[in-house]
Amino acid sequence: MFCGDPGTSGYADCAAQTQLFALASVIPALLGLALLVAALTAPSVRGDRILRTRTLSYSLVAWGIAAFTYVMGGLPSL
Repeated sequence: MFCGDPGTSGYADCAAQTQLFALASVIPALLGLALLVAALTAPSVRGDRILRTRTLSYSLVAWGIAAFTYVMGGLPSL
């Protein structure tokens, strides 16, 4: 996200918003990673094909939410 020069007015608010969106995208990304690891390593999930598919699907949804949040943080710079 382009916030302008560090000395301009509104730069601090813009930089804070960028950091907030970056932090907000980490939360669903970590959830997606945890679901991916659980789907591939947990014996109870690996044994049930439907549960494994559902867990992997939720992982993809979480990664999609993380990507969407990250992109929303960069949109004002376009």
